Amino acid sequence: MDIVEKVYKEGILKLKENIPQIIINLVVAGLIWVFGILVFIPIADMLGNPYLFGLTALKPIISAIITIALIIVLLRVTKDFGELMDGIADIIAVKLAGSRVNEEKLKKYRRGLRGLAYLIVAIIAYLFFLPVISGITPVLAGIVLIILVLWAVTVLINIGHIFSEEIEEGIRIATEKLEKALEKSVKNEENE
Repeated sequence: MDIVEKVYKEGILKLKENIPQIIINLVVAGLIWVFGILVFIPIADMLGNPYLFGLTALKPIISAIITIALIIVLLRVTKDFGELMDGIADIIAVKLAGSRVNEEKLKKYRRGLRGLAYLIVAIIAYLFFLPVISGITPVLAGIVLIILVLWAVTVLINIGHIFSEEIEEGIRIATEKLEKALEKSVKNEENE
């Protein structure tokens, strides 16, 4: 079995192993979020009414508990999502580079797609956490958004640098093929 076939099979295996785990963890996170936002935080808000029960610090405490639970579940998703991106990177590397696949290219593809995967997970996590973080303090939601935007820009710039060499190589190969096809076409026209 050559390296191309081996890398492709490993990529498929990573997909098969990680997709079910990601789905399970996302469902668990979704359930925690739904129950937290629709059940527990409203109850805590009601109990926090100073004219009713007077448990004023209950809503931020419940929000913090839900936040911690979501962090734990989403960290599992991040790990599995990173491995899933490695599998996708392997498959993409085989499809794009073909016989030119080597360990260095695989590392680049994996690093670039992992960065993109972590960015996607971070954005989804922020949207998940937004109502909960706002329950703790709205200022925190704004600070986290600023940090997320700065990090996203940095990651996207790095991804651009990672794949720029690959894009240039792809364009060079395509140009060479086009030149050969044009030369062949010109020779065929001259022979006629």
